[in-house]
Amino acid sequence: MPKEFFSNRKARQLLEYNNLGTFEQLWALQTPWFEEPNQRRNGWSGVVKLSLTNEKGKTIAIFIKRQENHNCKTPLHPFKGIPTFRREFLNIKRLNKNHIPTLSTVYYGERIANEKHQSILITQSLENYQSLEDFCTNNDNKSLPQRKKIMTLAGEISRKMHDAHFRHNCFYPKHLFLKYDQYVVDIRVIDLEKLKWLPFYQNIREHDLSQLIRHSKHMTQNDLKILLSSYLTSSYTNLEHSSLAKKLWSLIKK
Repeated sequence: MPKEFFSNRKARQLLEYNNLGTFEQLWALQTPWFEEPNQRRNGWSGVVKLSLTNEKGKTIAIFIKRQENHNCKTPLHPFKGIPTFRREFLNIKRLNKNHIPTLSTVYYGERIANEKHQSILITQSLENYQSLEDFCTNNDNKSLPQRKKIMTLAGEISRKMHDAHFRHNCFYPKHLFLKYDQYVVDIRVIDLEKLKWLPFYQNIREHDLSQLIRHSKHMTQNDLKILLSSYLTSSYTNLEHSSLAKKLWSLIKK
């Protein structure tokens, strides 16, 4: 019997309306891969994208991630481990609880079938969003008035995540997804399989921000200055003159 969690009643109704209301139906779904399955030892993990229609005729795009024997070890499960999608599901819930913008879950389920650990994670697609990396790659965006607002918000969200003691551990520009118009900018943190809660700020801040800077080949130096200035100053603590700030500024100037 699989363990199943729906984010809310509407999520359950949406899946049931499309004949995908059980783990068995979701696992048996036949549709082309959005990303080719990642093979690991005796397991695999893959993603499909699907457009569902609810009872009112509204179309909702979702990502269905399925995996088998694709586990990670944890302090509580040092031998057999747990599905990496369970860890991602729990991390999405943790960020949502701390009001840090990220993905919206629809469903999570797991089971053991024929001695194989299977899990499914469904999230809503971030339609009309793009990664910060893709945004910066587009030369047409260089003089965009919203660019400063985007970099400022990216810094604020990064700071908020770290203030809550979360270290992303894979903090690249491609893992900040954004959508903007003339008035509003929205940014979400994605790819949370490796996210961890840690007690010490310094280790969290330097690790993630160093990663972000080192993988920012399409971001201008001014982009990084705005993002970092936004990150280092808040109404609670000013890190602008800290040893951390000096290390990060030196990385930007290289």
